[in-house]
Amino acid sequence: MPYSFWQKVIASLLFVCVTLSFVHIATAEVSTGKAERVILVVIDKLTLQDYEEAGLENVKKLTNRGALGLLNNNTGAGIYSEHTYPTIGGGAHLIGTGDALNGFNPEEETFDTKASNEYIRRTGFIAPKDSVIQLALGKLLRNNSELNYLATPGALGQALQNAGKKTAVIGNSDTTGVHRRLITTISMNKQGVTDMGTVDHSILLQHQPVIGSYQTDFPKVLAKIEEYKEKGASLIVVETGDLTRLYEEKDKATDQAYQRQREDAKNRIDRFIGNLVGQMDFNKEVLLVMTPTPTIEAVKENKNLTPIFAVGPQFEPGSLLTSGTTKRDGIIMNTDIAPTILKYLGVQIVPEMSGRPFMTSSVKLAGNSLEHLLNLNKGLVSTYQARPPLQSAYVLVQLIVLFMGLYGIFFKKHMAEMIKPFLLLVMSVPLVELVMPLLPNTSVAIMAVQLVVLTLAFSGLAILVNRKIGLNPFIFICIATAGTILIDLVNASYLQKQSILGYDPIVGARFYGIGNEYMGVLIGSLIFGTTAAVQYCPKNRRILILLSGLVYLFTVYAMAAPNMGTNVGGTIAATAALLVTFLLLMGVRFRFRTILMVGCLVVLAVSGFIAFDLTRPPDLRSHMGTTASLLLKDPNYALEIIQRKWSMNMKLLRYTVWSRVLLASLGILALLFYRPQGVMKNLRVKYPYLFKGFIGVLTGALVAFAFNDSGVVAAATTMIFGAPPLVYLVLSEQRPKNKHRII
Repeated sequence: MPYSFWQKVIASLLFVCVTLSFVHIATAEVSTGKAERVILVVIDKLTLQDYEEAGLENVKKLTNRGALGLLNNNTGAGIYSEHTYPTIGGGAHLIGTGDALNGFNPEEETFDTKASNEYIRRTGFIAPKDSVIQLALGKLLRNNSELNYLATPGALGQALQNAGKKTAVIGNSDTTGVHRRLITTISMNKQGVTDMGTVDHSILLQHQPVIGSYQTDFPKVLAKIEEYKEKGASLIVVETGDLTRLYEEKDKATDQAYQRQREDAKNRIDRFIGNLVGQMDFNKEVLLVMTPTPTIEAVKENKNLTPIFAVGPQFEPGSLLTSGTTKRDGIIMNTDIAPTILKYLGVQIVPEMSGRPFMTSSVKLAGNSLEHLLNLNKGLVSTYQARPPLQSAYVLVQLIVLFMGLYGIFFKKHMAEMIKPFLLLVMSVPLVELVMPLLPNTSVAIMAVQLVVLTLAFSGLAILVNRKIGLNPFIFICIATAGTILIDLVNASYLQKQSILGYDPIVGARFYGIGNEYMGVLIGSLIFGTTAAVQYCPKNRRILILLSGLVYLFTVYAMAAPNMGTNVGGTIAATAALLVTFLLLMGVRFRFRTILMVGCLVVLAVSGFIAFDLTRPPDLRSHMGTTASLLLKDPNYALEIIQRKWSMNMKLLRYTVWSRVLLASLGILALLFYRPQGVMKNLRVKYPYLFKGFIGVLTGALVAFAFNDSGVVAAATTMIFGAPPLVYLVLSEQRPKNKHRII
């Protein structure tokens, strides 16, 4: 039986699709540094602003000896010390408890008895001699037992213990009458035990002229570090403490007294760091200096990121940190710390750790790494602060335009020409927001002005192109939008990482690839742009359909490739929507077997990319491959993923402004299928390829909603290129003696 031209095209495209799924992608070699010991120094409640001011010279000098990064401090709850400390020790986003302040040396008196006796009461375990124990173990285990992902308190200490490595912990943040020993949740094992340590008041200078009455005895801390080195400790965790105790007691003092004492504490800590560096051998030891929790004031100003310094083997001087979790130069997650410690101590990373080891970025800086990160953080904060007001305004404009269109359809049928510019403006915004990072974004006001001016400029350019060469503004906007997104994906999503419609490391929901917002924009703009071109270029229709198919293939590849989009839900949505659109353009009639074939091809495409990702080293895998590896070990994890996605979508439906756009778009589509009577039938006959495009866009929106944990947003951005153009077509069809065309 001879095959038609289109059957050959389909076979060729499917062959290319399967082939692309297994294309080898070159990847950078993962750092394989090893060390005999890791010393983790915690300076809590230190902000990036402190590094902009004078002082902390010894800490700042660490950039000349090693690498520097910004730390995302997200947890299973809020950004509070009671959560950030256990998160570091678990290597996953944990939920802590205020009771975890109760870490003790076994011989200390607490609750009218020795801490060792209380530990037996609470756990049934006997505290080893010279150990440090955490009495809140029960609450920590219960708080994290029902999370819909793997999270184990004490995973770091347990992994080291299983490998025969010893742990030690030194210091506290105690104030008068209050124990503050959260530091023990970093070093402890699953039984709440650290092998050795000193967290009692013997490590403090008591009755000092400061609020809280205590200061850390740093010479004694240095002596203890040497002692635990000699006893074979592979991990030594140090709590500097002074800034925390001052911060917790600041309301008891005047602002002047607090600031004076805080400056003194910073100087004392800085001298300690200088002395510690002097007694370390960085050929075989790693020093990590980090701040696990910003101040409440910093969080209120969206300054959630804190600094982390890494000195030791393979941490190149003056460089930036990165990790497989973020794939961002200069940004890592707090969950990356535990896997990094395990890696440098030659211990296998355990499955319950969601983080990845961090390493030195390949980026070479012309200037100082600290200044670079301070400037980077300012830009991230500006974008973060601009996102809520500007996105809310954009959503409001969309809703107004859509309802203006409905008003015109049912009451003022002459509004087609008047509403067209507003539709162009609405559809231009995603492209404008993508290119805005190329301009300075120093404040919300400046970004608002840029958004308005550039939106008007792009819409005007689209109209000008239409007048000069006859290319319709809608096609111009859609193709320009989809093309820019694809180019950005090839360029490591440089623009998306800074766009107000993209994602940012302050939120930390995604750090690389294509976000759900632009995933929806890409699907919607590409389908509408290509089907509109096919509709209004009949002479080149066959070649345009073929070219569209090839672009669709590349889009699926770009959406899924571990070095590009790495969006599983986006890959499913794109594959389904683009395949449905292409088959419709080919004239295929959809029956049950056609739908089944589409489903099988979607599974095949996603499976191909996952299979490739699983062949890569764990440090280089995307979250797509990591999730797949967890599912292979425990298939029941799939139910947790489904539950999480459903829960997130239901939450977003209630709270995100994008749900208004999605519901309004779907409501308008449903309404237009029934009223005005016969109008949709006329559109299907008069604009058959555009009508097929609308079906493709709707398919993408529905599948994106179903397979993404923020599917509401993805579906809403997809419908930016569905509902507004359809409203315009209906308006056009209702004009007397209609001569108006969308193209």
